Amino acid sequence: MSISKILAALLIMGTATANAADIGGITVNGEVAFDYNFLSSKDAAIPNTEGATNEAYRLNKAQVLLKKETEQISFLGRLVHTPTQYSPDGAATSKAYFGVLDQMELFYKVNPQLQIGFGRFLTTMGYESLMRYENAFYNDTIAYQTIVPGYGEGLRAKYTPGDWLTATLSTYNQFTYGAIGEDYAPTKTTELSVTGVLAGKLTWFAGYLIGTDAAVAPATGKKDNSASSVWASYKFMDNLMLAVTYDSRTFKFENTHTHWADSVSAVLTYGIGINNLGLRYEMVRGGNEIGYGGAADKVNALSVTDKIVLNDNLNLYAEFRMDHSDADSFLDKDGAPTADAQMVTLGALAHF
Repeated sequence: MSISKILAALLIMGTATANAADIGGITVNGEVAFDYNFLSSKDAAIPNTEGATNEAYRLNKAQVLLKKETEQISFLGRLVHTPTQYSPDGAATSKAYFGVLDQMELFYKVNPQLQIGFGRFLTTMGYESLMRYENAFYNDTIAYQTIVPGYGEGLRAKYTPGDWLTATLSTYNQFTYGAIGEDYAPTKTTELSVTGVLAGKLTWFAGYLIGTDAAVAPATGKKDNSASSVWASYKFMDNLMLAVTYDSRTFKFENTHTHWADSVSAVLTYGIGINNLGLRYEMVRGGNEIGYGGAADKVNALSVTDKIVLNDNLNLYAEFRMDHSDADSFLDKDGAPTADAQMVTLGALAHF
């Protein structure tokens, strides 16, 4: 199928109403993302690009968000449909498309300021939204893919005295760093975060997580984890915004050294007409701990995007990302080691 036919089909999808569907009092939102990528490494994968392949169509992710609010109860569920690689025989790698209830949060409203809930919670940490259409960029940051925590199963208390402050305290007995997948190691983890909006222009966040994984046979020894996230965004005007972020992660197995990685990034976005232009710089340290391998420590990544909002239901993207490592962490088109890699993404995202 040609790109013109695909875009035509997506344009038809985008003509539906922009309002979320209401089914039996449950508010339903959803999105489906589709892309086509060009990699400087050709057939070799580039680390931390969400599994992008060269010159191939890809249904990146589809998800449906279910919400229900009453005077005393708040419910949120997320169904995710995503390609996932696995090895059924320990050698050959296959790909399956899983549709799973990846998030389920149920809160009881003790009073207008305090809520207490249980379920499978998405972490409060990280600057980006898991709903891709809410982000300025199509591709997530390296930190959001590898450093920022993912889901935890347990309890959460949320206190909101006003727009200027929302404080959450969570305790998890199972936890994973990935937005997709599981970590079945029994876990004792605590996450604390605070966020707020000041003067309608400055949004701020600070969060910290600490916990320990028990050993899972045949492995032995416990694993200590920690993560922190601090970010702030300022809206100079309706169409101009600047955000800065810092995310870090450590983990340590018994009788080994501490593994550590962090990321500093800055994002500048400017809207003009239907175009939302974005510039993002990321500086990651501890690259060999988060998938770059070899002697890689520092990785710099620069992304430029044009998010074209055709209507309330359809976005198109033209995005360029350029990575540079202090070691030969990538391969060029001939398979030779190199310190540089580039990726061009053409994407489309329909949402309702």
